[in-house]
Amino acid sequence: MSMAESPFPFASAPAPSVAWQGLRGVSWLDSLSDEKLAVLAGQCRWHRLEAGQVLQGAYTDRRIYMLINGQLSVAGHSVSGRAMIVGYLGPGFFFGSFSAQPPRNVAVEVQATEASLVASLSNAELEALIMSDVQVMRAVIQRLNELTGVLARRVVSLGTLSVRGRLQAQLLERAETVGVDDDEALLSPAPRQNDLALMLGTSREEVAREMSRLTRLGLLQREGRNLRICRVDGLRVLLEETR
Repeated sequence: MSMAESPFPFASAPAPSVAWQGLRGVSWLDSLSDEKLAVLAGQCRWHRLEAGQVLQGAYTDRRIYMLINGQLSVAGHSVSGRAMIVGYLGPGFFFGSFSAQPPRNVAVEVQATEASLVASLSNAELEALIMSDVQVMRAVIQRLNELTGVLARRVVSLGTLSVRGRLQAQLLERAETVGVDDDEALLSPAPRQNDLALMLGTSREEVAREMSRLTRLGLLQREGRNLRICRVDGLRVLLEETR
């Protein structure tokens, strides 16, 4: 089959050294030797995505994907066409469908927000790897438990907080991810209001109003393409007041 006929039109094979060294950044593969990683890299399909391109097949083709570098967004689309961003994935994350049945009543779309490199394994290849190395098995289970916790917090946030509280919680989560220094955090680049709206299940206009309010309170400040959270503790206080 030619590349033009491939169901993965963005797939290409990187140089072997780039391949296995990239897999070294996937935490649940930490226990594998360089030699085993090199073998695993040869089993992988490699997918290079430009910003804005959709990863075809994710969550429907019974393959497990690993993000080597770049960033991906994961969005769900209902049958009515309504969309919500579930989250963003950074290097080292893995995702995909462990089930023989694709998700029902919702279409999941994985899209690159910047140039990204992704590796994928079939479920059979993943199962063989897990069964051959107990440390890999434990790491996968641990990672799935962590993801369960993240999704549980997201559901609680959506179900119990107002839009105002959800935005505050999301900004605090991003501040903790990039690091807080002297009660400040710099989000670079600033999150787009439309993306925040899709994550919070609201409209861009509501996000814009709340961002303006936080700016007037001195908690946020735009700096070119970046957004500075000027008082992280102040944002935490506001969030506690909305709970």
